[in-house]
Amino acid sequence: MPVLVPMNMSLRNFCGLWLIPGWGEVLNRPVPERIEKLRDPEVRAHLIERANSKEAGVFRRLGNFGRYVIGDTYSEANAGLKGRVVKEIAAERGQEPFDTLVDICINDELKTILWPMPNDNDPDTWALRQQAWGEDDVMLGGSDAGAHLDRMAGAPFPTRFLGDMIRNRKLVPLERAVQMITADQADVFGIKERGYLREGYHADIVVFDPQEIGSEDASLVNDLPGDAPRLTAGSIGVKRVLVNGVETIRDGKATGAKPGTLLRSGRDTVTVATS
Repeated sequence: MPVLVPMNMSLRNFCGLWLIPGWGEVLNRPVPERIEKLRDPEVRAHLIERANSKEAGVFRRLGNFGRYVIGDTYSEANAGLKGRVVKEIAAERGQEPFDTLVDICINDELKTILWPMPNDNDPDTWALRQQAWGEDDVMLGGSDAGAHLDRMAGAPFPTRFLGDMIRNRKLVPLERAVQMITADQADVFGIKERGYLREGYHADIVVFDPQEIGSEDASLVNDLPGDAPRLTAGSIGVKRVLVNGVETIRDGKATGAKPGTLLRSGRDTVTVATS
């Protein structure tokens, strides 16, 4: 994955926080009881202690509550907090980060979406990513085939990657960044007549503004069967999209055309060498 993807969590629905030793005793309670427990300073202190204990193991990485970013919120009291870092909000309020995080969640009846940001966002780690991308056997990607529809949104990685490489970190040039998310994949999977702008190839083309390209923050939408939620994020700076030569996006808006076709192994691919 070439970009950092936050994992959705909350104090209302089961997630990794439940797996911190001792937390399940509080979080498994009905929501009203859970809120009352979370208001108790002694309970909060106990949860922090358990999150930072040796017994928490790999889940100790979830205990840096100041690094959490607030996602979707659901109350007037939390208006304007989406996208903000808990540590910064806590400093403004003169609170400890965990107290701020819990207070925000209680305002939303625990529905607040929380993004625990990874620690590997330092220059040295990005330099290692850049080194890995230069290897012949490394390919960019980020998909779990929809296994975590309401937990993570890896699909916007191409636009976020392009914006990051062109304007922010600038670890690879524009031409190479485009090649890494188009031609490289077509070559690895042996997809016929795609991945390149060549005469006779399928005209699958994205036209974007290098000074704008990027991705919106992920948001939950309830448009699955039964009004179930999923994460989605719109693209920024995409001017036109053509699929098989037919315009499907114009000035960031869908045209309604659906000229795509399902690609099948053997019919639309060739066998490629594995070494």
